Amino acid sequence: MVKEVFEARSFAVIGASREEGKVGNIIFKNLLQNGIKAFPVNPNAQEILGEKCYKSLKEIKEKIDCVIIAIKSEFVLQVLKEVNNKDIKIVVIISSGFSESGNKDIEDKIKELCFRNNIKLIGPNTLGYINPYNNLNASFFATMPNKGKIAFLSQSGAIGSAILDMDIGFSGFVSLGNMACLDFSDFIEYFSNDKNTEVITLYIESLKKDMGKRFIETCKRCKKPIIAIKSGKTPTGIKAASSHTAALASEEGVYEGIFSQCKIIEADSVKQMFLIAELLVKYKNIGKNACVVTNGGGVGVLCSDYCFKLGINLPMLPNNIFKKLDEFLPEGWGKNNPIDILGDAKAELYEKTLDILENEKFFDFYIILLTPQYMTEPDKTAEILLKMSMKKPILSCFMGGNKVESARQVLSKNNILVFDDVKDLCEVLGKVVK
Repeated sequence: MVKEVFEARSFAVIGASREEGKVGNIIFKNLLQNGIKAFPVNPNAQEILGEKCYKSLKEIKEKIDCVIIAIKSEFVLQVLKEVNNKDIKIVVIISSGFSESGNKDIEDKIKELCFRNNIKLIGPNTLGYINPYNNLNASFFATMPNKGKIAFLSQSGAIGSAILDMDIGFSGFVSLGNMACLDFSDFIEYFSNDKNTEVITLYIESLKKDMGKRFIETCKRCKKPIIAIKSGKTPTGIKAASSHTAALASEEGVYEGIFSQCKIIEADSVKQMFLIAELLVKYKNIGKNACVVTNGGGVGVLCSDYCFKLGINLPMLPNNIFKKLDEFLPEGWGKNNPIDILGDAKAELYEKTLDILENEKFFDFYIILLTPQYMTEPDKTAEILLKMSMKKPILSCFMGGNKVESARQVLSKNNILVFDDVKDLCEVLGKVVK
């Protein structure tokens, strides 16, 4: 287990720097400004960010939980020997220049030393890791992400930093790098039991040969939904992955089979992965049956097509509902599911329609579609979705640009899932339903 990694409270930063913008400076600053005890180690500095600097790890007399290494690769092994001599059991190697650069021998020596001495190693070639709930940023990503319910494990530091820069709440983040020791399985096992985590997300380039069986077994045991995006599926992608984190090539279809065995949801894009994650955090069991309410016939037809292709059921309207809606909807309304309340529908008509539907059992969740026609009231319609406090899950798509942007922002800020394209909405739903 890697629980100790996320609960570490004292750090030594090997390669801490006085120079603003340097990796060693950012890591040390992140630890200090979040109230974490940190010791800078650099033989060429007396003081860094107002803290006494040590020439080597040996000089530090206080207890250290974790050592972060950000120096040239050729000096890393020697530092690891000092780490072992001090009986420190958690190490993060930020440094690159190992198997991803063809220097497999030195990485093998690092791996052997860590396994022999029970050292938990993240990396090498990593961005670091973050635990927002402990206010711990042991990475060179410059800010602390918001607290949330999504754990994110990334084989790429760059993709990790891009996603951390998005407005997403995280329960934890780990940049795995070359995975010389700790790998996906170790952290999936941890987050499976973590009270702050409800969904686990993965960016995978490739599992190493000896990791596959354990990965499958760990994912099958996992108590939380897992969503993954797999890169390196094409010949050019495989070649790029091998020079990035020393990922191994895989035959086409192998990972699809692994994901299917483990009931991992495979996303088609980074954006989609986190939309699926948000959906699963908000609604644990959404069901398969949708009721669509739309003010646009065309977008309703598109939605119907996507739902059919993606395994989302659109049940027929029961006779009693049909009659109730027929009493107040304008002549020519779509007497079907999708319920087309026509292009001149104001917010009040959405409200009346939803009032009729709310206690019905023929569907599991709503898909609310809106397009900005002349009579449309996007902001008022958004407010109605908020004030009604409906019992069933809601997914909304407010298509358009400037005329619906403020309504989308209101929905998003109030935790209602909103999309700008009905295809995106249905594809996210389809992944969950499948």
